[in-house]
Amino acid sequence: MNTLIEFKNILVVGVGLIGGSIIRSLKDTNFSGKVYGIDNNKEAITLAHSYGFIENKTENIPSDLDGLLVVFSVPVLSIEDAINKIERIIESEDVLYTDTLSVKSSILSALRNLDQKILNRFVLSHPIAGSEKSGFEASASDLFKNRLTIICPHEGNSNADLNKIEGFWNSLGSYTKKLSANDHDELFAKTSHMPHVISYALMDSLFQDLNEKTFLYSGGSLENYTRIASSDPQMWKDIMVANDKSILSSIASFKDSLDKLSKLIEENNSDGLIDFFSFVKQARDKSISIEDN
Repeated sequence: MNTLIEFKNILVVGVGLIGGSIIRSLKDTNFSGKVYGIDNNKEAITLAHSYGFIENKTENIPSDLDGLLVVFSVPVLSIEDAINKIERIIESEDVLYTDTLSVKSSILSALRNLDQKILNRFVLSHPIAGSEKSGFEASASDLFKNRLTIICPHEGNSNADLNKIEGFWNSLGSYTKKLSANDHDELFAKTSHMPHVISYALMDSLFQDLNEKTFLYSGGSLENYTRIASSDPQMWKDIMVANDKSILSSIASFKDSLDKLSKLIEENNSDGLIDFFSFVKQARDKSISIEDN
């Protein structure tokens, strides 16, 4: 595993949960270079600076930073504006870019509308780590340890740049795998985006029926199951819009499974219910055991 950070300076754009965790992690790794952070929330910059995580206490950062990695951790639909903002600030040519966002095809499309040199030096990445909480104060230095980060190479990337980004994530404790942008979006529509769709929809249904009684008699399982419905609305709005086709396809597939289960219940089909639940249990148990190994 490559654990070398091959940069002199690192700029994190978006000092929230993920971006804040990156700068905290860099502090823990004793990164020898300098770390900067910018965010629309000026208080987040001030707080990160007061803890000694970043060099700057305002958005005024040096324009001539060399050996620079810029990490974008902003809402998906804000990526193009964020890139343009950094282009106005940074004058150095010695820059590599990456991101932390959970939709890749829309980012790649946006990059192809920008300067070719930005596309070629932008390595798409997505750490599979997070929380239903948001903001810098929710960040943690160990968020990426033993967690997967997906790297999505495209035609403009060099092997050297890919290796640098893998090394960066490895240094934060993450291990990496590669997927194409399209495969990434289709996969995470099912495994990450759909659980949020279901959690939000379930809570909407429960509140319509039960209102303030929703959690009164629920025990702990409902709270645990719907935890992610407390996630950042802005971030998840952007994800739903940016990955709409894959998410809608996943919703249709989920509706098919719900219809299948509804029919078994309606018919009082005890054997069918046992078969359905047994198949799902065995499939899940087998998949989990493979992942654990």
